[in-house]
Order: sequence, then structure tokens, then C-alpha cells
Amino acid sequence: VDGVLEKLEQKRVPMVDYALKSSGAAVIHSRTSPPFRNTKARIFWNFLPLLDYMRSPEVILEPENHPGNCWAFRGSQGHVLIQLSQPIIPRAVTMDHVSGSGFYKDSISRAPRNFAVYGLTDGQEEQGTFLGQFTFLALLNPSQTFQLQNDHPGVMKFIRLEVLSNWGHEEYTCLYRFRVH
Repeated sequence: VDGVLEKLEQKRVPMVDYALKSSGAAVIHSRTSPPFRNTKARIFWNFLPLLDYMRSPEVILEPENHPGNCWAFRGSQGHVLIQLSQPIIPRAVTMDHVSGSGFYKDSISRAPRNFAVYGLTDGQEEQGTFLGQFTFLALLNPSQTFQLQNDHPGVMKFIRLEVLSNWGHEEYTCLYRFRVH
């Protein structure tokens, strides 16, 4: 029971998440890195390979956080454009990695390391307003909140997350959840 309560406490962030899919947030796929196609994990039908296994980037906007329920993109650099559930003045972001004893330590190399956040007033802007650059210390804590560095960014409708590096995995990076407060 203590272990379950500890996990629940780690996931709790006392701020509203404006990047929650069930509240109306969405990923703009045309402005997002393509998902990593895992050719080793295929879906079969009658022993015939049907398609490669891959998750949509929308999974980062959902609260489910169990091993394998992540958006993977090729290499150590990628980006995602998120349309928030409503226009806000962003103050902080939270990044989550998978929690759990055995899988967690093995997956650290696939976790994002350095990332930057940009705010956009509309989806047509190229880069947006720089809101900060951070380091996600996945081994320290699977859920970390970062206060944005731009004190007066103004009202934003979109957030661009740019992953600049991971913790060493060469093939792909796996992002579990990203929240905007």
C-alpha cells in the first residue's frame, strides 16, 4: 500500500493541465516529428505481418503512464506542436517518464534529457516565443515540473516542445507525458 501511495504522490501536480487531451488539447500532426516505426514489434493477422507498431504523439496528452505507452520518435531530437485546451499565459510545464521498478531504470537512455519550450499565439508561427530550456533528470524523478523562464510571454494558444537530446539511446527517444500549466 505504501508503494502505491508513493507512486500516486509522485504523479500529483497541483496545477491545471491545459495540454490534457480530454479537456480539448490536441497535437498538430503536420508540425510534429513523425513517430518511430518499430519494425521489430509488428501486429500480425493470420500469421501475416499487418503493420509496424507505433503510438501517436497524442499519447503524451493522456494521463496513462505505464511501460510502453509513450510516443517514440527517431533519434535523440524531435518536436511536437500542441494546441492547448484554451488560450493561457503559460507559467510551468511538467514532463513525465515511466515509473516502475524494473522497467524504469532500463528505459532511462530513451528518456528526453535537454528540451526547449516555445509559446505560439497561432499555429502558423514558425518558432514562437522562447519560454525556456531545461534538463529532465529522469533518473532523479520520473515527474518533474519546470517554471518557465520568460516572465511575460503573453497569452498563448500553442506550445512547441523541442527535445534537444536524450540520455544516450541512439535509435529513438520515448516521451510519456507533457503537461502545460
